[in-house]
This record gives sequence, structure tokens and C-alpha cells, in this order.
Amino acid sequence: MTTCKITSIKVAFTSILYLLFFLCHIDGVSAQKRPVELIEDTSFQGGLMLTPLDPKTVQQGGGFAKTYRDTLAFFKPAPRPVWRLSQWHSRYSLEDTKPEYRGDGSIFYADKTKKVGLSPEGVLWLEVNASEAYTAPRVKSEHWPHLLVTQMFEKRPPVVGELKQLLFSMEIKLEKCENKMEEGTFDRNLHTAHTPLFFMIRNNNRKSEDYGQKIWFGIPSFDYRHVELRDREHLGGLDRGTKSYMYDIPPREFWGNVNLHDKQWHRGQTDLVPHIMRVLELLKEKGIFLNSSLHDLIIDRVGIGWEVPGTFDAAFQIRNLSLKRVNN
Repeated sequence: MTTCKITSIKVAFTSILYLLFFLCHIDGVSAQKRPVELIEDTSFQGGLMLTPLDPKTVQQGGGFAKTYRDTLAFFKPAPRPVWRLSQWHSRYSLEDTKPEYRGDGSIFYADKTKKVGLSPEGVLWLEVNASEAYTAPRVKSEHWPHLLVTQMFEKRPPVVGELKQLLFSMEIKLEKCENKMEEGTFDRNLHTAHTPLFFMIRNNNRKSEDYGQKIWFGIPSFDYRHVELRDREHLGGLDRGTKSYMYDIPPREFWGNVNLHDKQWHRGQTDLVPHIMRVLELLKEKGIFLNSSLHDLIIDRVGIGWEVPGTFDAAFQIRNLSLKRVNN
């Protein structure tokens, strides 16, 4: 073989290697930009771990892992499900309830005040029957029943400053919301049934003066008192119980101009990053989170469900929950 041919082969081989390296590099960069799902078990198949009835039990008992009561198992029981089911201030507990198998393949658990079910397709049913919980209309400062599913991002919580986008979407459908209060006892400042949808944002930088400060970041959805969704954001004060600041994005921006009371499926979607940037800006204007940057903030958890500070029997369904990160 002539020297010229050997040189040509070497040049061709080197070119192929460079091309492969370039393509792998491009593919690696592209992979970093692809959306990555952050929520585990988005269809709740692995079950729900039950909280006690009183949050103080968790706080005084050394945390959730030491105080959870039971697991509601569904289609793919996990040794340790990723979802928690908070049943704060309920009159009864779902602990030790027996599964009810429906003809459509769904599995339900129920007590006198609550019902939780899951279809084989991963549609979650959450129901609170507060007519069995209250013996009189709720008064100011009285606790109210909760039924919330929550997932903690413990393995690698997303750092806001590393994100180009944080794409959140889900679907809900109201099944019922019946006012069981006697005529003249309903006070809209005290009584409702609503479905909070929230994230916890926390400063996770131990070197920051704001370390540990938190924001309840909400996306309002169904509320008995409001048929029209607000088109404005809301910055609340400090929640005494969790010592967290409270912020709601404009719900119409997430759900659209829809009626969540109409018992139809509705899908909401948004990129959370601009909203998080917005709430940080608002808090800094008030002299709060002055020592926090987006790189200090993590998304700690996601949750949705019922809070019923009134005598209402209410149920809704959830499906297609998704939170996808796209890196810078």
C-alpha cells in the first residue's frame, strides 16, 4: 500500500472520529435541554402514605417517617410510596380501612368523612364529606379538615437558578360540591370548600442569611365561593403555622377563562419559572428575601387536594399530573 493511500485512510478515520465526537456532544447538549419529568409515580399506582390527624404529632414525633399511620395500597404497592396523604384535622382516620373494589377496576378507601380512590388508568378521586365532620358551623380560629396528596422532592430538588423552564400541567374535574349548611349560617369569610394546588419554594443555601425561609407558591383552582377565576396575582402575608410567605399566580393564566364548577375535565399548564421570578421580585420590594437569588431557591414539594373550612360534601378527580424541568 502506498504512503499516499495510508495517509488518506488516516485522514478519513480521523474525520470520522471527529464527526462521532461532534454528534455525541450535540446529542449530550440536546439531552440536557430535553424536558425531564420530576414527579415520580404520576398516576399514584404505588399508593399513599397516611399522616396522623394532627400536624403536631409529626412535629413532636420526629418527622413524617416516624409518625405516618398506614399505607393505602393501589395497583403497584411500593415498600415506601412517594406520595403522602394528609388528613389533617379530620374527625376520623383512613388508617386500617379495607379496600373496596369497584366493577370498573377502581380501588377505594373510605371512612365516614373521606373517600380516596384510584382507577386503573391513574385517575385519583378525593372526597371530603364535611357534613359528617362538623356538628355546628365552623367558627373563627377553628381547625378544618384537609385531604391533600403531597410529594417531596427529596432525591434532587430542582434548583430554580438552573432551570430554563419548569413546565407544570394537570387536569381536574369537580364531581360534587354540596352546601350542607343551614340557611343563614354560611359566612363567605369563614366557610368554603376549595382545592389548593401548591408548591413549597425554599432557600436551601446554608451560607445565605435567608437560609430556610419558605414560600407557599399556589395555583388557585376550584373554590365554592368563586365561579369566575381571578386574572390577578395575590401576595399574602406570613402563614403562622408554617412560617412561610404565601403567593398565588393568576389562576386564569393557568386554567384559562373556564368555569371549574361545571363538572367537566379542565387542563391547566404553565411555565413556573417566570412566576417564581415574579414572587421573588415582589418579596424583595417588601424587604423580604433580600439575600436570596434564584440559585438559592429549590422546589421542595408539590401538593393538591381539599381544604374544607365549611359544611360541604365535595369530591373531585385528578389526572395527568406533570412537572418537567428544562435546564439552562
